[in-house]
Amino acid sequence: MLRRGNPGRPVSGILLLDKPPVLSSNAALQQVKRLYRADKAGHTGSLDPLATGLLPICLGQGTKLCGYLLESDKHYRVRAKLGERTDTADAEGKVVTRSDPTRLTRAELSSVLPRFTGTIQQRPPMFSALKYQGRRLYQLARVGQDVVRPERTLHIHELQLTDFEPGSSFELDVRCSKGTYVRTLVEDIASAVGQCAHVIALRRLESTPFYRPRMHSLNELEKAAEQGLAVLDALLLPLLAALTGWSQVKVNARHAFNLARGQAVQIADMAPSGRLAVLDEAGTLLGIGEAGAGGRLVPKRWLARISHESRR
Repeated sequence: MLRRGNPGRPVSGILLLDKPPVLSSNAALQQVKRLYRADKAGHTGSLDPLATGLLPICLGQGTKLCGYLLESDKHYRVRAKLGERTDTADAEGKVVTRSDPTRLTRAELSSVLPRFTGTIQQRPPMFSALKYQGRRLYQLARVGQDVVRPERTLHIHELQLTDFEPGSSFELDVRCSKGTYVRTLVEDIASAVGQCAHVIALRRLESTPFYRPRMHSLNELEKAAEQGLAVLDALLLPLLAALTGWSQVKVNARHAFNLARGQAVQIADMAPSGRLAVLDEAGTLLGIGEAGAGGRLVPKRWLARISHESRR
């Protein structure tokens, strides 16, 4: 445990946590931060307490990349119970409406899925962390308030019915854009066939750019911590892993010096435009830059050099 007032150590990297059920994303984050004795930590998109699976956690200088990872597409597996709608759209809520799903067939349910594939409109649920006049929607919902929530545009890349238990439940595989509420998606799909449903299990499998990720459970981290911080640190991904797929540019020490001070530099043979991962000559991530006309590289988000990250 860190003593009060201890700022923690400047460890930087990305941990792919397998969040357990019941625990909130913030509670999981705090446990990871404690185990690593890290000075700073942030996650890249909340999971509901009921949900499990991939929760990327950025430590140290990695917190400067959290905003970029929030833009990620997601991949979920969700199981829904038929015949009941709850006020939270999941198993933690109270049942507010019932339906009789005994005559619903797999073919009927499958037939409506194309309506929810591609670009769609979705109204966020009241039980969400979005704000209304300075207050979280879930805070209003808990005292019985219901406010107007504008629909939002999002994209469902893939939607497959992977299991169907007649009169009982169904399972979906969902690949979607940021901002998708899978609980609402389940409700809307059920409503399209004249039924009620709510989420009983939700697991995040992937989040761009982490495909088929090797995730680490809290139990695994606890055991690693017993062996020492070096064993824990070995589970971290380098910060550059967060920018997989980005265009890159390597700079020499002189250019790195100037960029770190907010000065633009001229770089030959650079991408003509757009944001770039800026690396030193050894391939370590220095920060994020933006390419401009005539080979001009402008620093946008710069990382402090840290001994742990520099070894990776």
